[in-house]
Amino acid sequence: MKENNKIRELKNGSWYWIDKIIIQKYVPKIGTMGFTVYSFLASLANSNQSCFPSQKYIAERIGCSRSTVNKTIKVLVKCGLIRKEQRNRYHCTYLLIKVRCKVEETQMSRVGNSDVFQIDTNDNKRIRNNNNIDKKGKWSPKIKNFKEFKPRTREELLAVDLAVALDDYHGLPLYISLAKKYPEAFLRNILGQVRGIPQEKIKKSRGALFNHLVQKSK
Repeated sequence: MKENNKIRELKNGSWYWIDKIIIQKYVPKIGTMGFTVYSFLASLANSNQSCFPSQKYIAERIGCSRSTVNKTIKVLVKCGLIRKEQRNRYHCTYLLIKVRCKVEETQMSRVGNSDVFQIDTNDNKRIRNNNNIDKKGKWSPKIKNFKEFKPRTREELLAVDLAVALDDYHGLPLYISLAKKYPEAFLRNILGQVRGIPQEKIKKSRGALFNHLVQKSK
């Protein structure tokens, strides 16, 4: 794969994150400028989710006027997305506030327009104990088939996506082990390659080809 065509990865640290609910629910309220300013603040936020850039600096970096930044920050504060605290006469600290939302509001995929299963990938309250698959990577005696499987971790959610996209439900234990071992971006990149191959060129199955490409790319 050419260097300029590589899928981005999270492990190198050159990234920042925002809640999906910001896009799903708040963009209509804060507009594109609100989303831009919020994203810029998120990119500067430290581990305490706070940052303290001047409005002039923000304006210069995103290409707008200082007055626009000032107006937009007021909107973000009003919507409860950030809190503004005065550090001194000329400088402020901005804190990104935790956004409360319903589970379904974090679902980005939709049936019919995505290769992934419609699941919530940001539910941090999911139980981490796994009672679906045993230590040997086989179905638990309590779980007889794929329909009874209830994903409880982000890795399991990704594994379900892979099993559905590859039409290989019996291979779910394998996909769970791969999801725990490799970055999500890497696995989805391989999935995209496999999905793009015509059926007549598949020798065994898409699931088998997927696993082969994953092992080959290590």
